[in-house]
Parts: sequence; structure tokens; C-alpha cells
Amino acid sequence: MTALHETINRLDRELGARMRGRVARRGRIARTLAVAGGVMSPLYRIMVLALILWRPTRMRGIRALIGAVAAAMIARRMRDGIARPRPGVRAEGGLPSRHAAAAVAIAGIVAERRRRLSLPMAVITAIGLSGRISTGDHDPADVVAGAVLGGVVARVVARVGRSRSPAPAADDDEAPSVRS
Repeated sequence: MTALHETINRLDRELGARMRGRVARRGRIARTLAVAGGVMSPLYRIMVLALILWRPTRMRGIRALIGAVAAAMIARRMRDGIARPRPGVRAEGGLPSRHAAAAVAIAGIVAERRRRLSLPMAVITAIGLSGRISTGDHDPADVVAGAVLGGVVARVVARVGRSRSPAPAADDDEAPSVRS
């Protein structure tokens, strides 16, 4: 099993290095991805806060916060146990990516009952996570593992949220309409 693990690790490192090399040759794309990777986390935090503060989306925002925190904590615990070094200069491990886990959990929970948000959230998240690879913060497997973890956490949080509320929540689409 060690040989297989080493082969997968080597292939992932090579893929990450190739991706970074190709992106680096395209200056504007490299800068765009670096910015996207850097602003994704703060923007998602602001989005969760806004969801929590706006009454019709409060429960969705709370579920997104719970999902993000749970995904990041699980990723951190796994990362510390796996101890796979990052491709860049940071000392702590990178597999799975906490940013990927939290971002995908948030995106999944936000888009769960608003299907029209699924594609935009997926695209925005993918661009931000690509930025994490292009800057050398992570290799592709780090991001994929974090994304899978975040997706699982989003499904669990959404399922628990649905089982706890007998009627559809007011934040499932827009604010409920008032009929006279």
C-alpha cells in the first residue's frame, strides 16, 4: 500500500506543479486566481453573516455557519493526523484543505434549496479553490479531499436541518408571499 500511496502523492505533486507552471505563464490569470483564492474565505464569511442577519435566510445562514465550522474542524483534525506537507512554504499539513471543506459546505448549504444558486456557487467556489492551488497553498488532492469533505458535511447538515423542521423553512426560496 505504501508504493501506491507514494505514486499517488508523486502524481498529485506533479499535477499541482504543472498547473502552477501553466498559470504562472499567464500573468493576468495568475493574478486573478491569486486574488480569488485570497478573497474567497472573507467573502464567504460575509455572505454567511448576511444570511444570518436577514430574517428570511437566518436558518440557512446558521446551517451554513455550522457546516463551515464542522467541515473546517474535521479537516483540521484529519490534516494534523495525515501530516502531508503543503507544496509551498507553510509548515502545517495541507490534506485536506480547510478552505475547500468550509467553502464547499457553505456553497452546498446555501444552494441546497435554491437550485438556481447551485451553478454560480459551484463556479465561484471552483475559481477560489483553483486560486489556492495556483498560489502553492495546496496541491489538487488537498483541494479535492477538502471539497469532498465539505460536500458530505453540507449534506449531513442539510439533512439534520430538514429533519428538525417539520414545515419548509421560510428561507427556502424568497420571503413568503402574503395573500389577502
